[in-house]
Amino acid sequence: MPKKNVTEQVLEFMKEQLRVGRWTYGDKIDSENQLTYELNVSRASVRHAIQQLVAIGVLESFQGKGTFVKTLPESVMMNRLENIYLNQDLPVLAQFRNVIEAAACREAVLRITPETLQQMEMLVCVMEEESVDEGEFIKADEQFHSCILRASGNRIFEESMKLVTAELRRQHAPFQTPGTMKRAAEYHRKILEAMKAGSPRLAAELMTQHLVTVENEIQKDCG
Repeated sequence: MPKKNVTEQVLEFMKEQLRVGRWTYGDKIDSENQLTYELNVSRASVRHAIQQLVAIGVLESFQGKGTFVKTLPESVMMNRLENIYLNQDLPVLAQFRNVIEAAACREAVLRITPETLQQMEMLVCVMEEESVDEGEFIKADEQFHSCILRASGNRIFEESMKLVTAELRRQHAPFQTPGTMKRAAEYHRKILEAMKAGSPRLAAELMTQHLVTVENEIQKDCG
């Protein structure tokens, strides 16, 4: 390896091992001696690279035992999630969405701000308009769910659902009809009122009911 920025190059090598799955959660990584020999660099450069990954919580070192993967970098996790969701069957994606969004509802009720509730009110009003077209409805629908996911405070919920929504859209999930739009708008109104009332359980139950109806529509379309 070139002498310039050796520690940074070792760090990039280690990130690549995580990205491709050579080292994954719970694994013991190669020792400092092994990495020094494999990369033909100084042990100090290897140690400094490991220390950087330890500092951000990706790796964890134990005296006399070695260094282990504690978690995966966000970019690695998102890449793997994207690969998992890609080309999954629509009913499977819908079931996953149901679980995540119900949990997000429970968390969001405890953290949501008046500003977010106001934004969600405006979105529901758009969905309730008799003259709303399919494109406007879908946009307001997705923004409503995004508000809840963001308010949950769980970034993995939010990022996972971005990927699921994108895959549902890519596979041309069933289009909205006047009947399904009306039912969806009614559920969104009820969910919003439950969140305004500060009821995590009711908000989650209503979200589950709403998404089960969506899942049933998808299954009918796939069947």
